[in-house]
Amino acid sequence: MVVDPTLELLRYRVLATMASMESLDSENLTPLADIPLGKLRVDATRLHAVCRYHKGVQKSDPSLGPNDVRKVAVHPVALAPEWERYAEFLLFHEFLHALGHAGHDRIFRKLEADWPDYEATQMGETFGTHLRERNAKWRWLCPQCGWNTARSVKSRGRYLCRGCRVKLVDESLELTISTS
Repeated sequence: MVVDPTLELLRYRVLATMASMESLDSENLTPLADIPLGKLRVDATRLHAVCRYHKGVQKSDPSLGPNDVRKVAVHPVALAPEWERYAEFLLFHEFLHALGHAGHDRIFRKLEADWPDYEATQMGETFGTHLRERNAKWRWLCPQCGWNTARSVKSRGRYLCRGCRVKLVDESLELTISTS
């Protein structure tokens, strides 16, 4: 298996931060160092990171832990320098899942809120918008109020503006090739 040095450096920074967090004092973080790390597809827009369990693992099992995790994957765009802090938070989030907190319950959210870089925890919406803009081929535009959103597929008149209730118009974002 090929080891990605960028992901390993990210793991090292996240585990160092986790080791200094009081709320995780009772957790054994050592097995997290052995979980294989990978990257999501570059064209993924909704998924920023994921903790993938081995086949057949029941997430409701009270003994769920790092040995049940097949891989943790992070979006490759999050590894760019401008998103580095968000990537650390993403890996922390997925490591919490790997530690046995499969759902996003009250305990999980309390642990997640202890991440020391609050700004990084708030970057998800901006990152998602960045991914959609980056992969967009179309802009859905309201001809009445001007609201618009980047999309990878045409609306083909199937969607209405939430405010105006007017059909959205498709505008191509692909570069037009000049023949001159």
